[in-house]
Amino acid sequence: MKMKVQTIKAILALIILSMMVTIAIATPYGPDNIKRGIDERGNITGTDPKTIQAQGGNVTQLTINTTSLTANWQGYYGNISGIITLDDGDGNTLYDWYDETISLVGEIYAANQSGITWSDVICVNLTGNGTTGYSGINQTVLEDMYDISHSAKDGFDETFDSEINITIGSTGLGACPGTHLYVDNSSQTERWNETLLTENATGAVIFAVAVEENDPGFNGKQWDFQMIVAEDGSSAGSTPYSFYIELV
Repeated sequence: MKMKVQTIKAILALIILSMMVTIAIATPYGPDNIKRGIDERGNITGTDPKTIQAQGGNVTQLTINTTSLTANWQGYYGNISGIITLDDGDGNTLYDWYDETISLVGEIYAANQSGITWSDVICVNLTGNGTTGYSGINQTVLEDMYDISHSAKDGFDETFDSEINITIGSTGLGACPGTHLYVDNSSQTERWNETLLTENATGAVIFAVAVEENDPGFNGKQWDFQMIVAEDGSSAGSTPYSFYIELV
């Protein structure tokens, strides 16, 4: 009897150990698919000219206010839906639950490279010297990478001018360069947090934005996410980004 009890205990211990081994900390993963909607851009070419009367002999001061479109940034926004699933290690589904309004807590990541090793992701050091650590990524390197003038008013340090904390899997990163996207056409500093990250070994640039479930966004409508990514506006081509998602 004693031998049987010991055998049962041993089997139970092996089962528990096996369960512990198969449980892994979640890391960002690629979504099943992304459907692209309509591309829009601001219409400033249709602005009517303004008339000023000229009179001989006069010298007149003019204060002119104008709007120009950025060539350095692309914006994305939208909603997230999906399923809750019960799968084995080979992706075979035992059962799943469709959930159009899946509970959304986590981040969306857009990286200019694929195959990110998430345990190697760190905050960008915008003021670093660009030669040691952080894969040499700093403000100057980033703006050269995207062909952004170092004096541009819409450069990296002018955009990511706040500090934001983020957790990737079980790793917490503090005081990353961050920004807050607009709500109802106005700036704010409470929500829609976006952080600037990099993969240390490769120097991949990663933009990470917190998911917010059905919250008012830049245009007053409800969205689950909104974010911006850098783009080489001097080129006729486009910049490919790999999207990852992490819901907790």
